Amino acid sequence: MKYTFRSPGRINLIGEHTDYNGGCVLPAAINKYTYITFEESDHFEAYSKYFDQRVKFSLDEKKENVEWLNYVKGALLYTSKYMKKKISPWKIEISGVLPLGAGLSSSASLMVGVVYGLCKVENWEMSRRQIANVAHKAENEFIGVNCGIMDQHIVAMGKKDTFMLIDTLNKEFEYVHAEKFPQMIVIDSGVKHKLASSEYNKRRMECGQVEGITGIKLRQMSLETVEKNKKTLGDTLYKRAFHVVSENVRVLKAIEAIKKSDWENLGRLLYASHESLRNFYEVSTWEMDFIIEKLKKFDVVYGARMIGGGFGGSILILSRRESSEEISKIMAKYESEFDAKIKVYAVSTSDGVQELQRT
Repeated sequence: MKYTFRSPGRINLIGEHTDYNGGCVLPAAINKYTYITFEESDHFEAYSKYFDQRVKFSLDEKKENVEWLNYVKGALLYTSKYMKKKISPWKIEISGVLPLGAGLSSSASLMVGVVYGLCKVENWEMSRRQIANVAHKAENEFIGVNCGIMDQHIVAMGKKDTFMLIDTLNKEFEYVHAEKFPQMIVIDSGVKHKLASSEYNKRRMECGQVEGITGIKLRQMSLETVEKNKKTLGDTLYKRAFHVVSENVRVLKAIEAIKKSDWENLGRLLYASHESLRNFYEVSTWEMDFIIEKLKKFDVVYGARMIGGGFGGSILILSRRESSEEISKIMAKYESEFDAKIKVYAVSTSDGVQELQRT
């Protein structure tokens, strides 16, 4: 028997670098998917079409030398631990149309998909929230990525034509309906700087320093509180605090704009988010800023911002239509300026992880 599952990627409309500070985020699952097939076997084996690699493995606590395999193994292992049950051996095949390294959460898509799929093939009862929590714990502890809860929750619990407001402080969430939402376009800049991981960890540390100095959680700060502590914090920590606090405000304003179908204002909020990420959180790049500045010249574009951890990756655009002509103009200038290739993906909201078929 073969079982096939589909696990989406995600975009985060607004709320960047707020999730690990107890803030609010506004993601949606998207129609770019990882496909995961389970087939009954007498041993554990995984095959990735992305890398054209097939590997046999044991379900023990040891990490494998093949990096992508650890995401599969970690998801299996932590589901087994959570359920306190032994897993039957499976052949697992991974394919899909979700780009890797584009800031669309391919890792959470894979891990949530494996946890969800394993529960189905083993006939184990687990809620979607529990699936998200297990995948999150596996990525934190087995993979060693100190990520927030957003990615796993939206991949597991996303719904078409909605965004999910997640309060990462208390892990409560609500759906924000957006049936007539503008066209979303993701531009992969083709650039990823090596310092991304170290600088991401540094930003987390700096936010912790802000809270240590002020004795106040960033989530509980107002912009007035940030300004009052400006001298005490010093320039760098002030900037980090200003971004996080102002970004939380923008998330709530974005929800108001969506409810009113006020796409012009929503676009302005995205541009403001990018400016804050560039000037205050300092995680943008010359390449990404170049694209954003070019997009501002086109009336067809409501707004845009960098998405993800920063130092390269992707830009999210809200547009009246697919904007292929305008983006083609940017691509030509960008590729001659930076000697890098842009990839463009039109995306829309999607349901969360689901079973496709049994054969």
